[in-house]
Amino acid sequence: MNIFKIYIKDLKIDVIIGILDKERKNKQKIIVNAEIEYDLDEHFLDYVQAVEAIKNLLEYKKYDTLENAISGISKALKLDFPEIISIKLKIDKPEIFKNTLIGVENIKRYLDIK
Repeated sequence: MNIFKIYIKDLKIDVIIGILDKERKNKQKIIVNAEIEYDLDEHFLDYVQAVEAIKNLLEYKKYDTLENAISGISKALKLDFPEIISIKLKIDKPEIFKNTLIGVENIKRYLDIK
């Protein structure tokens, strides 16, 4: 195995996400951070395509929760890029509170690294 990791830091997107009425009607800013481990022996992972996939999913799916967004993105990335070994994905909502940052994170491992 030839393991590499791509970092996507502070990807800012305005999207419809949330369960409240105002969140379903008005876009809000989110910040996405990801760490994607992949096996280069399997295939090259194009980070431009990975970023575009994340953006497109968030803009068009209009997820109801951060958890559903993270799960959907992780599944879609793994389907598009089978060489992925693990995905650490975090989505923050910076405009919910003035004095704190709210977010959700998940780590999905597809293969134990030895």
